[in-house]
Amino acid sequence: MEIDKEKNRVALEQISSRLDEAMRFCHELDLSVLGSLERREWDNRIKTCKNAIEFIKASMQKLGDVLESF
Repeated sequence: MEIDKEKNRVALEQISSRLDEAMRFCHELDLSVLGSLERREWDNRIKTCKNAIEFIKASMQKLGDVLESF
């Protein structure tokens, strides 16, 4: 079975672009209205989200490398 490398490349680029956009939105959040304890909790949650985004981006890159080899 032959895969459409260009279609896969475009899809992976779109995923990466959306992940970059999500990361930018994380940086735009203003949590100053929250109390210090609540802000610390949300900072930790946002940090977890950012780590997940980075993990997914790395996984998408590896997937792209695997798909290119076929």
